[in-house]
Amino acid sequence: MLAEKERYKMKMRLAAHGVQISGELKEFIKRRIYFSLGRFGGRIKSLSVRLSDINGPRGGIDKCCDIRVDAGLSQEVIVRERQKTIQAALSLAFERVERAMKKRLRLTHRSAGRSAQAWTDVQFGD
Repeated sequence: MLAEKERYKMKMRLAAHGVQISGELKEFIKRRIYFSLGRFGGRIKSLSVRLSDINGPRGGIDKCCDIRVDAGLSQEVIVRERQKTIQAALSLAFERVERAMKKRLRLTHRSAGRSAQAWTDVQFGD
């Protein structure tokens, strides 16, 4: 078993294609990560968030958010959400990731008798 300190080292990646990542957007993403996935922090090895604008300046429902979570299970949790705004895509994608993580880890937590510990800080590796 990994030492307690090693358990909380998680890789986070944020990438954007055709989407400007402002300080405000980065803070919005951090809040969504904390509120949606904070309770799973001790289990998550890596988290990747990829934002894209599919149609560019033409507009439409073309803002895409891909989230990939590796919690050390047999399969990663992967979610793609497409909405009119990047904030809506992020919010809905993180809601779906949270539900998927709860579902996949429910049996693991019961059988192992573990409780997840929340993160205290979220930072992206730049």
